[in-house]
Amino acid sequence: MGEVIFRTSSGSGDAAELGAGFLEREVAPLNSNYADDVGKLVVEQVRYGSSAKVGDAAGINATSLAHLVRFADGISLGCGINGAPNASFCPETYDCDAELRKIFNIIDGRSDDNTIPHESYSSILDRIREGLVHTGISRAGIDSLLNLLEVTAGSIPTSTDKAGLIDVSLYDHAKTTAGIAACAHAWLEAQGASDYQTSLFAEGHGAGSRGAQMFLLFSCDMSGIQSFIYTISGSGALKQLRARSLYLELLLEHIADGLLDRLGLCRANLLYTGGGHAYLLLPNTPETVAALESFDRELRTWFLAHYRTDLYLASAWVPCSPNDLLNVGEDGRRFPNLFRELTRRLSDRKAARYSADTIRRLNAPIAYDDHSRECRECHRSDCDLIDGRCPLCNALGAISPDLVKKGVFAVVPHRNQAPTYPPRLPLPFGADLALYDRDGYVRAAPETVRVYTKDSVGLDIGAVTHIWMGDYTADTNGEGISAYAALGTSLDSGRGIRRLGVLRADVDNLGSVFISGIPADKASISRTVTLSRALSYFFKKKINEILAEGDWRMQIVYSGGDDLFAIGNWSDVIHAAVAIRKAFDEFTGNGALSISAGIGMFEQKYPLASMAKEAGELEDAAKMFVATDGSGAEKNAIALWSAKQVFSWSEFIDVVVPRAQEVARIFDGIEKGKAFAYRLMELLRDVDNPVSIPRLAYVLARAFEGRGDEDRRYSQQFYNWATDTKQRAYLVTALEWYAYASRER
Repeated sequence: MGEVIFRTSSGSGDAAELGAGFLEREVAPLNSNYADDVGKLVVEQVRYGSSAKVGDAAGINATSLAHLVRFADGISLGCGINGAPNASFCPETYDCDAELRKIFNIIDGRSDDNTIPHESYSSILDRIREGLVHTGISRAGIDSLLNLLEVTAGSIPTSTDKAGLIDVSLYDHAKTTAGIAACAHAWLEAQGASDYQTSLFAEGHGAGSRGAQMFLLFSCDMSGIQSFIYTISGSGALKQLRARSLYLELLLEHIADGLLDRLGLCRANLLYTGGGHAYLLLPNTPETVAALESFDRELRTWFLAHYRTDLYLASAWVPCSPNDLLNVGEDGRRFPNLFRELTRRLSDRKAARYSADTIRRLNAPIAYDDHSRECRECHRSDCDLIDGRCPLCNALGAISPDLVKKGVFAVVPHRNQAPTYPPRLPLPFGADLALYDRDGYVRAAPETVRVYTKDSVGLDIGAVTHIWMGDYTADTNGEGISAYAALGTSLDSGRGIRRLGVLRADVDNLGSVFISGIPADKASISRTVTLSRALSYFFKKKINEILAEGDWRMQIVYSGGDDLFAIGNWSDVIHAAVAIRKAFDEFTGNGALSISAGIGMFEQKYPLASMAKEAGELEDAAKMFVATDGSGAEKNAIALWSAKQVFSWSEFIDVVVPRAQEVARIFDGIEKGKAFAYRLMELLRDVDNPVSIPRLAYVLARAFEGRGDEDRRYSQQFYNWATDTKQRAYLVTALEWYAYASRER
């Protein structure tokens, strides 16, 4: 708050004092929470919690929580525990109007200056004031406060000193600072220390605390997601697939929140969640380790009971110190080495996921021994069926029709005699998941453990956790995905083959980017969190805007982490893929990250699981791409319809797409143009046959015989393309595209 006020006043006054005064004078009179004893402690932390407050903080009580915040602020900033980010302040480097620089500016040694615009600081301050006035200081209100900070401070820099932390948002810094402070508090409490000032900063103590392993970097990773989502069949397969991806996303959110609840922490300690992965920063105390071991056992039991070996959640953790998070020592490898070690421990857990006793139980006869019938969707045969479906598929099918309209996801206590509406999905820790639209939730007023909402839904229905969700869906008027195929080529009414297109894509080399993409001298936990949130924003929120802008006739099945699966009209899917690639380049600003994609074309009755599998194989083919121009470029490619038709994005966008448009323009002006196109493709695919090129020359000459000079030039141009290996590949793809797009319906 103080930083926002500071910037509205063009840099006059002390930011920390401005923030504390704001709470005392403008918030406390309207919200008594900030006027009572707890509120005064909050104000004190705002006033003295900056790492720049070295001298001022010496005058407050040694047990003040402000010392914890000051300690955490320095770690989050990456400037050290006693570092002062504005110690070298000078007017020449300070700019109140400076915008947040993109985190991608520094990836892999880059040094760019791309920025993110934001609304005026006066408007931001008004929104913060309004939110604080209506939000209490309580455990239940913490997530709402985080939501408020995200929407107001998520696009403004932590510092507007250009020499400072200008590529980390004020929200990400504040959130990370709170998480670190909570861990330090729990660790010191376990040590029996209440003199925070001495324990963290005094000579002899501070040095020890910087090397003390007071934190745990924790991660959990879900295995079996691909099979769980995609290996389904039946008439409702697509709806099942979308519901399953949503269910797994919320399942992981609930698991992360459930662990945080057990440890008395909040989502400030959640560094990242998405794509089946989660990272948390936790205190390294005996109580935490015991809770993690219990948590791991309980989840293993729950997954086995509900999904046998189909789904599995591995968890691991690694101790770390402030110096690790600050990347001090080991030649600047301490911070990335944390993630390497954590990845290794997760792999070890996955390699030995079940004990000998568990394996014996899995191979023993189970109580349910009637396997004569199986679920028509997922093919399970170890449970009673409801209308031919297992309980989970039945519930997923029930929520699927109005899935996009449901924006409130309530975690409710499990009841053996649960109501039939809304349908409930099983969650661990004695809970179920129920989906509502906003009005339905208000009417039902269910008892809840916690509530998640997407987008702006739920901002006025009490304490909720906001999550982004990639769920763009073009309306089919109740006809299902067959309506997408029926459009043919939606850009050219009345023409085009009736087929579905499936797009699968993800970011290239993302694991190595997180481990070593941020330079050693800039590595910090707040920058890692910023990078994670930026990617989540693109694949869970920005993606909806991109597809809506193009009005593409398709829908997202899954989009999260760095992964995308979408289905729709075959032509629209291609154009949407290009739009997504261009938008991602613009989003990063400098090509620091790339996407590889596979696009398949299928008949509408083709099994959805097979569509997913074959599109995934095309994505893998794009990942194997290596440029032949001597640049050494890898990946950053698209495979269209076949593993033999793989192009770099620049080739596809700058050559293949324009060539397809040029082919369509030329061939539409030729009598029997489609037949001519098919004849050319036949000859080009058989180019190794010695007679193919002479026949091609003859066919081209006849096709353009008696026409103008420009058309005869096309004849020569087509021949030149056909006799060049790379140009021939572009031409074949363009001709196929024309053939599909020009088919009469």
